[in-house]
This record gives sequence, structure tokens and C-alpha cells, in this order.
Amino acid sequence: MKKLVIASAVLLAGCSQLPHFGADQPTTLSAPTKPATPAIPLPAEVEDVNEVANSATTEALATDFEHIFIDSDMTFEGVLPCADCPGITYHINLYRDGRFEARQEYLERGQVELVSGAWLLERRTLHLVNQQVNLPSFHFRSNRQLVMTDLSGRPIISSDAYQLNRLDALKKLDTRQPMLGLYRLQNNQATFTKCQTGESLPVANTQNHLPMMRLYQQDSRFNNKAVIASLVGRKGPDQHGTDTLFIDKFEQFWPNATCPNQFAMKNLQGIVWRAEKIADRYVPHSLNVRLIFEKDKLYGFSGCNNFNASYQQRANTFAVQQLASTRKFCADASTIEQQFTEKLQQADRAEVNADKLQLFRNNQVIMELIPAVN
Repeated sequence: MKKLVIASAVLLAGCSQLPHFGADQPTTLSAPTKPATPAIPLPAEVEDVNEVANSATTEALATDFEHIFIDSDMTFEGVLPCADCPGITYHINLYRDGRFEARQEYLERGQVELVSGAWLLERRTLHLVNQQVNLPSFHFRSNRQLVMTDLSGRPIISSDAYQLNRLDALKKLDTRQPMLGLYRLQNNQATFTKCQTGESLPVANTQNHLPMMRLYQQDSRFNNKAVIASLVGRKGPDQHGTDTLFIDKFEQFWPNATCPNQFAMKNLQGIVWRAEKIADRYVPHSLNVRLIFEKDKLYGFSGCNNFNASYQQRANTFAVQQLASTRKFCADASTIEQQFTEKLQQADRAEVNADKLQLFRNNQVIMELIPAVN
């Protein structure tokens, strides 16, 4: 019995974790130590087959998340709808320094507008800011596609006709434009003053300029005088950085014409008129259907051939005599040319209304012409 009691006491003393304190120290119990939690092995990392390794290429591309970043130079192109023409061709360059350049070309009219300014990006909405020209805003549907927004700022996704697509590489903006202005040659140095803006530029002596120079020198009427000319050209810096006109295509001179003044146009003479509409159909600007009225004669270009004729205008009557024309055939212009020459000879009244010349037949407008400023 004594052995059993002693053995129990020894066992209890060995299991006790109570520390021994002196009489002047408080007695404190420590919390029992928790056993260590065994480590749970983590599964091996699974490789994401969709993950793209970081590189200079991926860093340069815009992200496709909530925000779009223009951190590389981009070019977008496409054709957007137009209210009164087949469409407007857009070429937009976005530069990562905050600038943009845009080219708008109205199809069939051939009207070209070059605009530059600064872009603003609000999440996915792109605003092109220019003080003189209002441009549409766009929504980044992805980093490869712009979609035009409506008046409320919402992307128009009901039709693919409102989208511009990004090219694989930046494309230089085509700055060529049809121009009409005063050309003058002195000492083999030519200048050209645009009728549309009044800007005067020296003309580069390039191969495309030589035919124009020769024709000017051979015509005794010019003799170092300024004469209206129509051409296709572009403005750019020369080797010294000076703004210069580079001629891509010379069209013709228009003696006795002046730059049109829309606030002082009352008579049809002395203005280079461009055919804008025949009946209700727009005339493609690229055909350059134009004419000028002098005192009792008219002449011009009908899209393929040069022509001239006599005409009479008295009070409210107008009549064009039989046209004399060259006889070239141009497949892309023959239909328009035939319609133009027929309507011109059918007209019985001509009126300058605001900035348009209207030709009538039995009180119905059969042709509308506008001053050619480009």
C-alpha cells in the first residue's frame, strides 16, 4: 500500500509544470505550449500557357484592360460614313508624345483636309483636339480598333462602318493636296500663293515642276506676272528646313482668273469654277471638271478632254454654243464628261447664288459649280 502511494506521488510530481515561486513573488501560470503545426506541402506551380513573356514588343503595345495606354506611335485607317457623299477616308497618326495628325478625304468630292493637334485619352475614349476643326471622338474597342462615338459619347457598335483599324506599323501621313493659287516665276525661282489660305511658298525645282516652268516661260501673256494655276502638291521642309511646295502634278494655268472672294462674287467671269453636282450626282474631284468664263468665251477641262466655246448671257438668259473639244478617250471619265458637256449646252439660265454657280434648264437646276480653291 505504501509503495502504491509513493509511486503515484512521484508520477504526479513528474507531470506537474507549475514553477516554484518564493513567498514574495506572485504565482503566475503560463499557457501550455502548442505543438508545432506540421508544414503542408504546396503543389508545384502550374505554368500558364497563355502568359506572354515580357519583352520590348509587349511593353510597347497598349493594354486591353479598362485603361488604354498610347505608349507607342500608332496609325489607324478606315472609311467612315458621310451624310452627303459615299464616305470619308480617315488616316490618323497618334504619337506617344501627345500629338496627332489626321487626313480626311471626302470620296468623290476629292476634298482633302489635313489636321493636327493634341490627343486626350479618358479611359477608352480618344479626343482629337484642334481649335479650328471639330473631329469625331473615338472609343478604343481594343488596342487594334477605334470605334466612332455618337453625340452622347457612346461607341457606335451597331455597324462595322464606324470603325478604324490599326496598321501593323506607323504609316507616314500623305500630305498631298489639290491646290489652286497664284504662280509666279522670276529668275528661275517660282513662288506659289494658295487662294484658300493666302500662304506663299517657294516652289522646289523638281522634275514635276519643270513642265510648269517651261509652259510659263513660253507664254508671252505671263511675262513674270502672277497667274492662277491648279496642281497637286505638298508642303514640306527643304534641305535647309524652309517650308517649300513640292509639286506632284501640274494641271493647267488659268489666265484672267483671280482667287475667288466669296463675299464679293456676283458675276460668273474671272473665277475658276469646279463642277460639284450634275443633276443630283456629285462629280468626283479627281476628274478636275472645271471651267472659266471670260467676256464671251469659256474654256476648261471636262475630266478627259480640254474644251472651249462661245457663250451669251443677257438679262436672265444664258446660252452656250457648240463645244470644241479634244478627242481623247478615258474610261473612268467618259460618262461624267458626256453628262457635263450635254448639261452645259442645255442650260438656259445662269445665276451666282452665295458661293455657287447654278445652271438652270426650264427653271430646274441641272448643274452646280463652286469656286475652285483647291
